[in-house]
Amino acid sequence: MSISRSISLLRRLQFIPTLVKASSRTKSCKAMAMSTSDGDVYVGTTERGLTQELQFPVPWGHIAAKAWGDPLGRPVLGLHGYLDNANTFDTLAPLLPKDLYFVSVDLTGHGRSSHLPPGISYKTYENYLVDVHRVVLALGWKKFSLIAHSMGAGIAMTYSAVFPASVERLTVLDLSGPIYYPLEGTVQRLVDAVKRKLEMEKTSELPPHVYSREEALQKLLKGNISKLTREAGSVLLERGAREVEGGVVFTRDLKLKSPGFFYRTPKQTEEMVKGIKCPVLMLRATESLASGYEQERAKRFVPLFEANSCQFTLIQVEGNHHVHLNHPERVAPHIRAFFTLDSTTQPQPDSKL
Repeated sequence: MSISRSISLLRRLQFIPTLVKASSRTKSCKAMAMSTSDGDVYVGTTERGLTQELQFPVPWGHIAAKAWGDPLGRPVLGLHGYLDNANTFDTLAPLLPKDLYFVSVDLTGHGRSSHLPPGISYKTYENYLVDVHRVVLALGWKKFSLIAHSMGAGIAMTYSAVFPASVERLTVLDLSGPIYYPLEGTVQRLVDAVKRKLEMEKTSELPPHVYSREEALQKLLKGNISKLTREAGSVLLERGAREVEGGVVFTRDLKLKSPGFFYRTPKQTEEMVKGIKCPVLMLRATESLASGYEQERAKRFVPLFEANSCQFTLIQVEGNHHVHLNHPERVAPHIRAFFTLDSTTQPQPDSKL
């Protein structure tokens, strides 16, 4: 990235000012620390001065993000999983190559990003495909890499297929392929979606429940089926909750819990994976692969990655769905090795748009 491009980038981004005075910085850090009755304290990487907070204006507000490294470094975009936030990479990012400029976003409705207006539903792949492209355009990136977890990995796969010339390499954390549903059951899913949407709209109108920090942490841990460690839960909670009088409230949009109206079919997702041409590193957690559903998905998609990606690597990592956050030291060496690949020798496909 040239110096002139860097200056142009800085002008386009909306930076959150960093406090200058040491006493003010210390006060700010304490305010953002997530402490519990058991004495656990987590201060996020932004508050410790290790990252820069970013905001990207959008028609309904802003998309929030945090960035590690030098803006002149190799650009990498991080996408988190469902109901998580940009802090999902807090433990992994410091272990990645030092020449990366790693921007981890809060997808709309998550973390510190704005919620969609009342009455507007989240259409996971459609909404977030466009949101990712908004961020990429704002950053001025022509070529970049993706590191993405779970739902974020599905979004990253979609983006890689639609804009193959823009994605240098794709790291997938614990997802075999995009989520799909069979044609059978379409009508009943629509019935359920309508009911759930109206129920969630009523719930969204109520004042948010106020929790103590310990209560909020316990709710987050119990609601996460992948067995987050207490420390990992505190990492996510630091960005996923905000302080109010009497405690904290979760920042994520309740509308995210409404099911989608339409889902892609198996054939549609297969076509999407066929469009991914860049090098792909897929890291699968051993506990996730134990489920029959994931084994079926792996059988469907792994051969397609092998046949269509210019280089595909599948590695099993000991742990559960959040192994990248719980035990980043198990994941980071594989990503570091992946980023030593010379992508300049790979074919350069054209974007679909």
